[in-house]
Amino acid sequence: MKRALTTIICIWVFTTLNVFAQSDSTTKRFSITPLPIIVSDPFMGLGFGALANANFLTGNVHSTRYSNAQVYAMKTTNGQLAAQINHTIFTNNEKYFIQGKIQYLDWPENVFAFGGNTSRENDIERISYKALEFEERIMRKFGKNNFIGVQYRLYNCWNVSSNQVDSISFYSKNATGKQSFTSSSLGLHFIHDSRDNVQNAFKGNYAEVAINPNLKELGSTQYWTNIRVDLRTYKMLNSNLQHPQILAARVLYEQAIGDVPYMLMPMFGRYYTTRGYVQGRYRGNSFVSTEVEYRAHIWKAIGGVMFAGAHAVSETDGSYQYINPTAGAGVRIMLNKSQRTNLRVDYAIGKQNEGGLYLQVTEAF
Repeated sequence: MKRALTTIICIWVFTTLNVFAQSDSTTKRFSITPLPIIVSDPFMGLGFGALANANFLTGNVHSTRYSNAQVYAMKTTNGQLAAQINHTIFTNNEKYFIQGKIQYLDWPENVFAFGGNTSRENDIERISYKALEFEERIMRKFGKNNFIGVQYRLYNCWNVSSNQVDSISFYSKNATGKQSFTSSSLGLHFIHDSRDNVQNAFKGNYAEVAINPNLKELGSTQYWTNIRVDLRTYKMLNSNLQHPQILAARVLYEQAIGDVPYMLMPMFGRYYTTRGYVQGRYRGNSFVSTEVEYRAHIWKAIGGVMFAGAHAVSETDGSYQYINPTAGAGVRIMLNKSQRTNLRVDYAIGKQNEGGLYLQVTEAF
């Protein structure tokens, strides 16, 4: 905790200086913010690296939201290495919405048995692997705030190894994709997005329905399908844009059908869901979570949040038997006022002594 507190103080100083340095950026069509990465959560421990965050307009400022692109590389105290390039682009008048990423991982992590009530003492196993992920979606606008389009995703995982011998390894005996696997999908996506800002919405709604079949004809080693429904809403509780109070809520459902690689099974932590548990602590063929967050301006570039939520992961028979709650609070430090880019500092608590500190850029949802 002392090391985490020191980290927060260092970020506080840096980002406060950065806020003042960018105070005149409100009229810019393009801005780029280089940042050191100092992140923390129960999954990664502490992570260190560098990030460049770019915000830009491709069209009319009154009819086109800011696009965003990021490049980062990071090493964590848990021995993980990640490098990623990602982008979210709105063309002029938001006729097209283009989003994607390419990511490399050299990644050890703890895995557990299936279901929502596994034991940390008896079921834990350390897995190491390398992975390359490519994802790109192109969406065409129809109506006022609706988009429909296709997404291609390639996930290649290799050099998978366990810290346990095969005779006692849950992963080696039960998991699909024991040593390597490839998932290649071409899916259909629908999005409704009336948020006033993609990174930090004050008002509006977001709904996504995605169906992604992974096919051997496209290069997958297994046939399986991922279905995801992501619903979010944002409501301003006052009318002051300089000192907003926002109530945000989210419901996420994910279902995997077929011969699903264990590393890609539905789980919390992915898509920034339900802070308070180590990512992948519970996995199953289906997953559902809900979160509510209250956000408020406090002073100058400082804001605060309180949040609560819960998730459930299916058991091997497909039923939901256990609910895992979470609650927490945090601080927000504004990095770029015109694009509402925040540094997020949260502490969340789950059940069974789960919990941890989260330092990230942009909101959880």
